[in-house]
Amino acid sequence: MQEDPSSEQVALELARIEQSAAFRPSARHRALLRHLVQRALDGDLAALKESVIAVEVFGRAADRFDPRSDTIVRVEARRLRTRLADYYRGEGRAAALRISLPVGSYVPAIAPLAPPPPAAAAEATRRARDLCERGDHFLRQPLSAATLRAALQRFDEAIAQSPGFAPAHVGRGRACLNLATGWYEPPAQAAAAAGAALDRALALQPGQPVALALRAAIHSQFDRDWPAARRLFRQAAQIAPAEAFVHSAFGCHLRMHGEFAEAEAELALARQLDPQYLNTRSHMINLRIAQRRFDDAEAELEALCDLSGPSITALGLRGALALYRGDAATAVTHYEALCRALPDVPACSLALAAAQAANGHGERADALCAAQAPHIEAHQVSPYVMAIFERWQGRADAAFGWLERCLAQRDPLAVQVPDEPSFDGLRGDARWAALARRARRP
Repeated sequence: MQEDPSSEQVALELARIEQSAAFRPSARHRALLRHLVQRALDGDLAALKESVIAVEVFGRAADRFDPRSDTIVRVEARRLRTRLADYYRGEGRAAALRISLPVGSYVPAIAPLAPPPPAAAAEATRRARDLCERGDHFLRQPLSAATLRAALQRFDEAIAQSPGFAPAHVGRGRACLNLATGWYEPPAQAAAAAGAALDRALALQPGQPVALALRAAIHSQFDRDWPAARRLFRQAAQIAPAEAFVHSAFGCHLRMHGEFAEAEAELALARQLDPQYLNTRSHMINLRIAQRRFDDAEAELEALCDLSGPSITALGLRGALALYRGDAATAVTHYEALCRALPDVPACSLALAAAQAANGHGERADALCAAQAPHIEAHQVSPYVMAIFERWQGRADAAFGWLERCLAQRDPLAVQVPDEPSFDGLRGDARWAALARRARRP
């Protein structure tokens, strides 16, 4: 007889479901499913009834909800059952456990699935390994929503093939973390999914160095606990001194925390170990920018472009460098090209708006920003990015307001505030020093 799934296993499966193609379009069904599963895990079955769910999930007023006229809970529960069935027919077909919602009940059923026979398991592991290699390929491309989601799809397929294959969970954690830090997905939700995947990887393979490094990154950017992050990075590097990704990630986060000399050493080692890993070169460009060594950043960028071609990453870095060097017109040109390449990414339009403001076209900049209002109101834009825009518009109070939101909301970009060149114009303000210290405070 199989044992009941642990809370960790349930949390991991729930995170996979939430990030799946079946559930990503529906925030309502993700919220409903998480609520039902969490209440069940807590043993609070009395709360799993229609009137309570209506209030706690769908925001109905407790004193006015009438299930005879308001059928929202029943309707959405039925739709959730259908969505779960779609998930388990597709991405979740080889999941280690199944979460379902029996008809006529709001108490989820959580049951382990029988493991495959040994020969089938070996073939599944082979397929999972191949899928992970393909996922790693997409992670090595200049980062974008498209490449990250392509990677995530391969890792999810690998987990479906072989749920106990640790590298698939590591890859999933890495893709989800990049989706979070790039604001391609709601950061808190994507980071939680990353953490669940990494915890599973470390349970399957304790001391896995890349998982440790990614866990360190979560401490660094989401918990703002740099001492804890540094310890995990060091542990990962000791376990796997020849793992280029570990040194590259460590160097990136050393740069974010203003430790430039050590960052340069780690990035140089990462490049020596794997000269073709383009993200290391991007991290080095960002280090040169933080050091205000713009000529060196340009030289590094030319080398990156020689390897990657006219990539999205290169366009963004070219625009930023032109802006920092005072050539706003050239920055506008690069950011316009970036917006053509990524028309649905709000941060690109706001970068163009900042360049237009720096180029003296404040009204045009405000119009570009206003066009992103639905995304801003839906919290799909980083407050850090909004602060940059307001700074280039010359509105210091608005910039500080967004920076306060950046810290309050634990924006994963907040740790970079003290060294961001766009904020150089704020450094003489009496509010700056205290805010910059708080950006890196645990």
